[in-house]
Amino acid sequence: MNKELLQKIDLLRGLDHCDYDRLHNRCSLRQHKKNSEILRKNDDSTDIFFVIEGEVIARSFSEEGKEVSFTTIKSGELFGEFSAIDGQPRSASIAATEDSLIAQMTSKDFRELVLTTPELGLRLVELLVAKSRRLSQRIFEYGTMPVRLRVQRELVRLYDTRDARTSGNLIQPAPSHYEIATRIATHREAVSRELGHLVSENIIELGKRKIKVRDIDRLRLISRNDNFSDAL
Repeated sequence: MNKELLQKIDLLRGLDHCDYDRLHNRCSLRQHKKNSEILRKNDDSTDIFFVIEGEVIARSFSEEGKEVSFTTIKSGELFGEFSAIDGQPRSASIAATEDSLIAQMTSKDFRELVLTTPELGLRLVELLVAKSRRLSQRIFEYGTMPVRLRVQRELVRLYDTRDARTSGNLIQPAPSHYEIATRIATHREAVSRELGHLVSENIIELGKRKIKVRDIDRLRLISRNDNFSDAL
């Protein structure tokens, strides 16, 4: 594996050459096809994974088959760090949402790297805190906000985290209505209704696998307003 590939990972970027040599020697590289399962919830494996290219999703299913999506993990990010740290079974399933190139490291090697690289340990703490804050925000939204606000806030998140190479104010490729629903604990029909309403208000424009945000300032405003009708 080309050790320069690891420099694409945000957590690892900027480490000295000696560290990259160690990482290169302790990682294996694998290509995962779109829609393939990488990890299954409750697996006992404890390896950590780095997304070199592509994108994966962390999700879970209820006994009735309802899907809940926790987060998408993009190129430059990582997953599996919880089990690598505490040795507990996987808390979610991971699947590739597009063809992806993934580097894999054992928890033993990762823990040794963290213990011997203080800068990396600090970055890992910052990453875990950021994840905790995002999770807390989503739990608050699920418990206190109507679907219309959850849809609006998800659109703002998609806009703010879109690929920097995407031109204009496009979200592309955009998740399907069903995929948005799994992220905000609702159903596809409710998402479709709210997106249709935003289209009618000339705030967004829908296309095939893309969403054009025509007025991001207005979208941000109404997503923070508990009275939707007053915000329009």
